[in-house]
Amino acid sequence: MIPTDAMFGHNRKKMANTHLYKPNLVIVISGPSGSGKSTVIDALCKADPTLKLSVSATTRNPRRGEVDGVNYHFLSKAEFEAHIQQGSFLEWAAYGDNLYGTLKSEIVAAREAGKDAVLEIEVKGSLQIRDHARDLAPARSLLIFIVPPSFATLEKRLRRRQTESEKELRQRLDIAKSEVLQIRHYDYWVHNPEKGIAQAVKQIQAIIAAERSRIDDKLIETINPLLGVEGVD
Repeated sequence: MIPTDAMFGHNRKKMANTHLYKPNLVIVISGPSGSGKSTVIDALCKADPTLKLSVSATTRNPRRGEVDGVNYHFLSKAEFEAHIQQGSFLEWAAYGDNLYGTLKSEIVAAREAGKDAVLEIEVKGSLQIRDHARDLAPARSLLIFIVPPSFATLEKRLRRRQTESEKELRQRLDIAKSEVLQIRHYDYWVHNPEKGIAQAVKQIQAIIAAERSRIDDKLIETINPLLGVEGVD
């Protein structure tokens, strides 16, 4: 199902992001392959201009219609390993026979554009970001897990793609089962039902709006001068 203007309203206004808020979120969205996270994230970023999608790097081959630098940064294994040695990745992980990672430069680019970064990454990479939160400073992470309607639906979605061999598909299904067990390490979960993209997007928007209103040192530093208050209580 392709998201339309009618699903989100014709006037696509940015979510709660007042003049007091300065972008400092790294929004990590992950879930099993086939959970529909790519479609949800695409609709989410189109609905809110204050979000910037981080383009991941991978060693896998491009699928039909995918564009280098838009869908992924497609790298050779040697290029990917060189980035690892240079410390260019915020996180990286092996998934099946391929490598995936998030370049630190993508987070910097979002911040410089005055936007919160949205990352679509696998569970292994998400947990790396959670465990190394200090590397994000002054930004902070927000981990969201996309849950499909059922495992049967997830398998149906993967078979519909017709992009993998039966062996690769079974491998993805086994990985999906192990990934769901990691949901306890996330901050929020979002259900993505069949034909329910708009519902999932609205739930994520509500989560982001709440996190943007969370009181932290950075927000206090912005509010206090406006109120004529100095120091910290």
